Amino acid sequence: MTVEDRPELVFADLGQGRTFRPFEMRVTGDLAAAYMDTVGDRNPLYFDAGAAGPGGPIAPPGLAAIYARSSYLQDHAMPSGGVLAKQEFEFLAPVRVGDTLRVQARVFESYLDDKGRRRVHFLIEAENQDGRPVTTIRLYAIWPK
Repeated sequence: MTVEDRPELVFADLGQGRTFRPFEMRVTGDLAAAYMDTVGDRNPLYFDAGAAGPGGPIAPPGLAAIYARSSYLQDHAMPSGGVLAKQEFEFLAPVRVGDTLRVQARVFESYLDDKGRRRVHFLIEAENQDGRPVTTIRLYAIWPK
């Protein structure tokens, strides 16, 4: 299925407790480099095994926003017009270049607020290939449709 063929993820499909299928993402050196080039961050921890210490280069923490969003949009398109109200990241262990992440998203809360806006709160948890939790993300959005 191409991106253009994906159905939009609408509020009616985001009931509290909905769990999305696990999303897997391999953190490659090319992915980390592309991210670093995009944001202009050249911290040697992200590409120099000597600077990062045992375990090798650390993935840029900002990649968490990418795998968080991908975890609930892997089968859907995002409708235009939404608002990302807040994100909270809890980093539990370093994500290393070479790790394969398993990311699980679920709708923690879904409701209409007092102004009639569609509010969705996601809880997204990522673990590495060893089953070690690496990131917990709480994403708060005003959903467009």
